[in-house]
Amino acid sequence: MKRKELGAAGEKLARDFLKKKGYRIRDTNFRCREGEIDIIARKKDHLVFVEVRTRSTTAFGSPEESVTLAKKEKLISAALSYIGSHGDL
Repeated sequence: MKRKELGAAGEKLARDFLKKKGYRIRDTNFRCREGEIDIIARKKDHLVFVEVRTRSTTAFGSPEESVTLAKKEKLISAALSYIGSHGDL
């Protein structure tokens, strides 16, 4: 499976998982100057920003380990941008 296909499959699995847990998907692949957010979902009063990391092997570490501090900071900045541009939250 190619890298892009693997990523798309991982994002679909994540969306399906969130839906089964009662979340409503508000947006996917939100892009802004600060970065990208794979999935934005809501459940009651909780708005969640999801970074999907799909791996075909753990030879180079787990998906969780691949999210660096710099990536976390970009996600936070992108989330703040989303909140600022969507007054209907």
